[in-house]
Amino acid sequence: MQKSLLFIDKNRNFDDLSLFNFTEKSIVYNIEKKGDDKYFWEYETEPTIWISILIASYNTKLKYLYDCVKSIKEQIGNFGVELVWINDCSNEINSKLLLNVLSEFFKNLKNFKLIYNKTKINRGLSFCLCEGLLLCSNEIVFRMDSDDIMINNRIITQLKLMNDIPNCVLCGSNMISFINNKIKIGRSNHPFIITWDNYKKTREDWILNHPTLCFKKSAVLSVGNYRRDLKMPFEDLDLELRILKKYNIVYNVQEPLLLYRTHDNQLSKKNNAEFKNKKSKMIEYYCNADTNDDLLNYKI
Repeated sequence: MQKSLLFIDKNRNFDDLSLFNFTEKSIVYNIEKKGDDKYFWEYETEPTIWISILIASYNTKLKYLYDCVKSIKEQIGNFGVELVWINDCSNEINSKLLLNVLSEFFKNLKNFKLIYNKTKINRGLSFCLCEGLLLCSNEIVFRMDSDDIMINNRIITQLKLMNDIPNCVLCGSNMISFINNKIKIGRSNHPFIITWDNYKKTREDWILNHPTLCFKKSAVLSVGNYRRDLKMPFEDLDLELRILKKYNIVYNVQEPLLLYRTHDNQLSKKNNAEFKNKKSKMIEYYCNADTNDDLLNYKI
């Protein structure tokens, strides 16, 4: 029971910004629509729930944008989607390409809203997510990166978990990692439940997959939001630990709900000494701090 999503190789003309001269390759991973299943934009009635998707990007390649945006449009379920996209001062041509892709996929789409903002200077991911979250109109917010791909039951699966477990303010999912030639290279295996007491024993530096997070906006704001000024590439762990310390528990859907693109220049591969040292010190401080205010006041 599977459905293929197209990966795109693009031979494009930079002069006219033509978007769709693609050579198509397919990889099978999506679930197949069954019975009355519909894409969110196929429902005629007004959705009873709206969610926000928060994405920040900087000069993302066109074929990656295409894959990402197409996976949003292919989400199955009866809900409305508000896409909040922060363009972190990409160059002119990549900004035009981004706007063209968004327009091509979402123009006049039912049950959909777009909020687009471009920073005047490059500010970094944590700043963009902090500002972007404030623009989200809905309580339930989904994160993903501009070069990743959601499996088409992601939103409905994580929504169900949030509804079924009243104390859940943050959940992620496992994911499949792949490289640019679309070869599966790994699968995360985080546990279903992570508690603060257990975390203090393990003190791991990777507990959830950031692009798979689904959270309550109010909960993230209650611990201070993403840090506006954080330049180190662990804004995810910083936020997750502040939430975990306050709410004592977070969850992780066991099935993979996202394809995570791995490439040479991604931030998460910059495991230099400064990065490791600052993250280790943060973990140690957070585990020993008395209050959540102490965490937010900690200077990373």
